[in-house]
Amino acid sequence: MKLRGLWLGGLLLLAVIIGATLFADARRLMDVAQDFPWWTMAAAIGLSTANYGLRALRFRSYMAALGTRLGLTESFLVFVAGFVLTVTPGKMGEVLKAWLLNKRRGVPVTQTATAVVAERVTDVIGLLIIASFGVVHYGAHLSLFVAISVLTTAGIIVVGHPSALPKTLDWLGTTVGTRRPKLRALCDTAAEMHGVLRTLCAPRLLAQAVILATVGWMLEAVAFRILLDGISAGGSLGGATVIYAMATLFGAASMLPGGVGGTEAVFIALSLQPIFAFGIDRAGATWVTLLIRFATLWWAVIFGGICWGLLRLLPVASADESSAPPSAQDAKNA
Repeated sequence: MKLRGLWLGGLLLLAVIIGATLFADARRLMDVAQDFPWWTMAAAIGLSTANYGLRALRFRSYMAALGTRLGLTESFLVFVAGFVLTVTPGKMGEVLKAWLLNKRRGVPVTQTATAVVAERVTDVIGLLIIASFGVVHYGAHLSLFVAISVLTTAGIIVVGHPSALPKTLDWLGTTVGTRRPKLRALCDTAAEMHGVLRTLCAPRLLAQAVILATVGWMLEAVAFRILLDGISAGGSLGGATVIYAMATLFGAASMLPGGVGGTEAVFIALSLQPIFAFGIDRAGATWVTLLIRFATLWWAVIFGGICWGLLRLLPVASADESSAPPSAQDAKNA
């Protein structure tokens, strides 16, 4: 699979728009859109772009910790370029980052893939931090918040322990792997990734990464609040924050490409909850959901394509940008 996978994203977007229009009533949706101040959309896109910049700094620090020093421009372009494949199956956007760095710098795919895992862990922590303010105040989705927090903490403990996971992988590889060579290879790769993860989860680097993730995702939560203000919604930033964080976490957990469908459903459902006091109807909730998803997801896909094109113009002596983009087999290998 190459860029043809983007067709799936387009079909999902079309399905979401049709479903949202039917849910909200097309005529009422048009009324809301007609009175909408479009400067708020520009502000939301700007805040989302700033989020990409902060998370690109985190990516750059991870690669530096692994021995690959990237310039600010290159690290930003590589990081954002991965977004172009966000809505394709198999997390191909993450594979694209690994492929680009392998072609440009000869960085082992395993290293970049492990950095991506560390990114996801700190993303979850950052989202949990910003959600905690709203969860404590509103008491909404406390059980889900606690469950994700416990799982994340357990994962960090397992990664941080120097021998628990390696011993388990070694035992699995030597007992079962003798009969299943592919499983043995998988265990060896996992053990290698664990060593890299321990480096990336060192206390100081972990703290820096979590701070960047928290501030970055908070910018997008503020963007959601600005869009709510654009339709004269009530409520507070705290309510917008908990909705944004929970919808984003749910979308990631759904395993749908880009969380398309599931994330929108949670955004709309929570925005209509009386506890948040937004005072908006179906059309308002649907409209602001479509806008925040464009500002945070679909803008990322478009901007990712732009950055990929710009990256091809950024010369690197060892780069071979004319090769074919990553395939589905590359995704399995990563």
